[in-house]
Amino acid sequence: MATKNNRLIPGRAIHPGEILREELRERGIKQKDFAQSIGVQATHLNEFIKGKRNLNEDLAMKLESQLGISFKVWMNLHNGYMYESKALKEKRAEEQYAVQFEQACANIFNIQALYKRLDLTMLSCTERVKEIKKLFPFDLLSSNELRMQVSGMYKHSEKVQIDEKNMLTWLILNKLEISRIKTLNNYEKGNATKAAKEIACMANNRTLSIAAIEQCLNEYGIAYIKVEKLDKVPIDAYSTISGNMPVITVTYRYNDLDKLAFDILHELYHIEHHLSEESNAFISIEGTEYSNDPREKEANDFARQMLIPDEIWVNILKVGCTSLSPHQIVKTIATEAERCGISPSIAIARYKHETDWYRTSSYKSPKIF
Repeated sequence: MATKNNRLIPGRAIHPGEILREELRERGIKQKDFAQSIGVQATHLNEFIKGKRNLNEDLAMKLESQLGISFKVWMNLHNGYMYESKALKEKRAEEQYAVQFEQACANIFNIQALYKRLDLTMLSCTERVKEIKKLFPFDLLSSNELRMQVSGMYKHSEKVQIDEKNMLTWLILNKLEISRIKTLNNYEKGNATKAAKEIACMANNRTLSIAAIEQCLNEYGIAYIKVEKLDKVPIDAYSTISGNMPVITVTYRYNDLDKLAFDILHELYHIEHHLSEESNAFISIEGTEYSNDPREKEANDFARQMLIPDEIWVNILKVGCTSLSPHQIVKTIATEAERCGISPSIAIARYKHETDWYRTSSYKSPKIF
């Protein structure tokens, strides 16, 4: 049973004629005889009993006189019926609108996944629509525009499967989380590069943690949030500007702290050099193989340089190894990397990527959790 203005709305409005019909039945009075006794045409009384005519004051007075049920009771029944009829009409209109709204949303994004993430699945259709309209600071039916914010469109491949509706659902959830961010310190040009240096240093010193990343970014006026992945949405990280505040969103799609560091450094470069009114969001999907945008390569190069400057990497690779065994080479690189102040797991990850050799399980990255 729904409510309106804290008043319960029944499943249907009960016309006073129904009450009269039951009253006459209980007293054993025939409608025709009763109509004659109160001076009303039998057809008019029958229409009232069937709910086809509304109660008026004259009839209410006659009912009081003949049945001993007060005029006030009959008029209250009438007023209640009129109120409930209007409320039910509004409720049905709301339900119809909610159904149409959900159908329109379902044509754009995965609304069921959205409800599940927001824990709204068990609510009625009308209640769900009311809740998401309160939650979101923008019209969900125009949310398709979120795709246009992302610079460097992702491409499909056999390796990277992307569900377009789920992708947009993730972007919607991300925008919701961004709207909830509390105000941080003012961001100034150059802060992203400063934050990148500190994060890279922590990664190589093996002191990096989620708390340390968030604290570092926040101190430089950059927000940091997590929005969990959805099925067939291979997003690693996302950067955008909300007002004047840069935001980095991560998914922790891989439980890999070194990869997370790389992704954040990648987004910090976008924040420092690429975000603008024309390009106000960047998205990293399955590394950055999805895009031919040269800005993605620039961000990749920056992240790689921050973690291991090329001159140090060259020196690491110069160290000779007496064995041709790839496993021994990996061990030699790890040892030299540590001597140079580089995390062995970061060095080995770069070696595996550059040589396309992933057969070793040694020197794994620290886990996020």
